[in-house]
Amino acid sequence: MGGKTLKFKDYFTPKSLIYTGDKPQEKTVIKHYHFHQKDVQITEDFKPIDGYKHYIQVVGLSNVQEIESLKTYYPVDNIILEDIFNVNQRDKLEMNKDYLFGVFHVNYLKDDMIIDDYMSLLLFKDTLISFHESKPVYLDVMHDLIHHYQELKETSIDFVFYQILDLITDKHLDLYEYLENQMSQFEENILETKRVKQEDFYQTRKELIKLKNNVSPVLEQLERILKDHQAFFDVKHKAYYQDLLDHLKRLEGYLIETKDIMRTLLDLDMNNQSNQMNKVMKTLTVFSAIFIPLTFLTGFFGMNFVHFELLEGKFALEVFVGACIFLVIAMMYIFRKMKWF
Repeated sequence: MGGKTLKFKDYFTPKSLIYTGDKPQEKTVIKHYHFHQKDVQITEDFKPIDGYKHYIQVVGLSNVQEIESLKTYYPVDNIILEDIFNVNQRDKLEMNKDYLFGVFHVNYLKDDMIIDDYMSLLLFKDTLISFHESKPVYLDVMHDLIHHYQELKETSIDFVFYQILDLITDKHLDLYEYLENQMSQFEENILETKRVKQEDFYQTRKELIKLKNNVSPVLEQLERILKDHQAFFDVKHKAYYQDLLDHLKRLEGYLIETKDIMRTLLDLDMNNQSNQMNKVMKTLTVFSAIFIPLTFLTGFFGMNFVHFELLEGKFALEVFVGACIFLVIAMMYIFRKMKWF
């Protein structure tokens, strides 16, 4: 069954399972890792194997009926399923009675392009399920971790949750470094009074704001959940989560600082443009001021008087031209002395 067509009434229908993304052509693929310290098995459905921990990766959200079938094995409310299919959800972490639900927008670099990806998570006692619109390349390493990382296979499932959050945070840090380098280039150009491309500047600022909006809610809510629901997480992993929180706080601090710098650079760029315009207007004003008296003299001596003895002299033209040149030089000297240009 493919994705349902979103109708106006669906926005007002409680618990309606409607995929709201723009990738309905992406086929739904379920990859279910069953693992413990001595074995790893992979299936393509939601059915768990007793005695194993489980990481289920669901790629493609168009097949609503197939994904809804997870309720056969896991007690997920329809309201949560509705949030999973609504890819426009804000970033959040919510603690329910039997599980943790999270929504994340992952920003990362791929071939010098910034990709904005959607992911939602369900964390149960021994199962972690992640949902994606398309293949999450930033989680490719999870296959090797589950097969070869012995600590991950031996410990509780919240360690897999930590690993995924850590991978996302690393991608966000890499993206921040890329945007920070762009910001430094803008700063260098602006301080040298060069013009910057407004489209590139605003796009970089937009990506920084977007990254900040994706990081801050996760930091705030993860910190609260770790404090209020300690029994849901293995105490042995406390140091890992504290390190993750430290990275998130450091990234948030960088983003706040860089956002303020970008605002300052924007004001500085506007001032540079204003100063350049003022220089142009000043130059035009100086030329206008010079030609005003010359225009007056040309108009005055060009009048057709019958008797105008000054113009009847043998060197009248040379005198007039010399007077004009002297007037220009005198005015330039005065303007320069007054530091008008």
